[in-house]
Amino acid sequence: MNNKYVSVSHITAGFSAVLIGYTSSIVIILQAVTAAGASAAQIESWLLALGLMMGFSSIGYSWYYKTPILTAWSTPGAAMLVGVAPQHDLPTLLGAFVVTGALIFITGLITPLSNALKRIPSPLATAMLAAILLPFCINAFEPIMSVSGVFLLLFTTYALSKRFAANYTMLMLLIVSLVAAFYLDNTLISNANLGIAAPIWLLPQFDLGAIINIAIPFYIVTMLSQNLSGIAMMQSYGYNTPVKPILVGTGIINILGAPFGGFSLNLAAISAAICMNEHVDNNKHNRYRAVIWAGVFYIVAGALASSVVAIFLAFPREITEMLAGFALLGTLLMCLQSAFSNEHYREGALLTFLVTLSGISFLGLNAIIWGLIIGWGYSFLVSRRV
Repeated sequence: MNNKYVSVSHITAGFSAVLIGYTSSIVIILQAVTAAGASAAQIESWLLALGLMMGFSSIGYSWYYKTPILTAWSTPGAAMLVGVAPQHDLPTLLGAFVVTGALIFITGLITPLSNALKRIPSPLATAMLAAILLPFCINAFEPIMSVSGVFLLLFTTYALSKRFAANYTMLMLLIVSLVAAFYLDNTLISNANLGIAAPIWLLPQFDLGAIINIAIPFYIVTMLSQNLSGIAMMQSYGYNTPVKPILVGTGIINILGAPFGGFSLNLAAISAAICMNEHVDNNKHNRYRAVIWAGVFYIVAGALASSVVAIFLAFPREITEMLAGFALLGTLLMCLQSAFSNEHYREGALLTFLVTLSGISFLGLNAIIWGLIIGWGYSFLVSRRV
């Protein structure tokens, strides 16, 4: 079973990458879609679109380049959407997604743009991202007041799995959460209706405020936290990354998928590593086959979105908040370490963090944009003074 594409190690790695990717952020995606005011049928369409976009792009890129190129949705981008989505209607959000896809497409075509993006100080970008993630992590601890038993159960599961099986922490949390949710509401499983999800097309609308406050920050978050880290991950395993074709292709797919709810398609980073290490295949040139299998599992998961949506929408709010918060703890820690490790940008990063966290809105710009402007401007002034 080690010949060609039918290899147990390839199938296992592909399935694990998709499983970990889904279990680590599916709750955050559902929170974002719900905050956008989508109906249950529209939520299914979002997950179907994402599954198909990730599946076919992963298969296509990996097969053509014979390189493990795994795509994913943007979890930090979804976390950002939870905060800003209620301020806009659904067609306006879809319009912002189209613009984000166009910006990624243009970045792939014009090299100076990608170089300019790299010039955004990393500490400021990660400080902005940390401020977006912090409320989720704080909310994870509030249920201790209302469902203390469930909280202690999930927190103990989190701590023990991080100690003994770190790669499967979110899977263990999801299993325990399902048991706890069923204990609190024994009709949970009966709410799951097995069926194939159907796409729902909605005409995007374009609004200048949404483009400035959603599309541009979403583009920055996606490029810095997903695409650049995904490229770095591939390079760390010795793979040459076809950067321009990936950006052009994912940009086009984002534009086409946005009317169906495909809000984000970018390179995977953490989950991609599962398909690149030596446990997948001793021959690094065969590891792309694991990503092809991951693409197949993406497509299956997207097609079965109706069952996923039914179960997760029936989850008690407290369990959903704990799952989302625990899923983002590691990312928050990484962002805080990166934001404040560089002494030159430390105060600017602090200002970016605080302004973004404040939630202010001024002159039509939201706190995310103001955080970057103030932090970057302060860092520039201080460096010029010195």
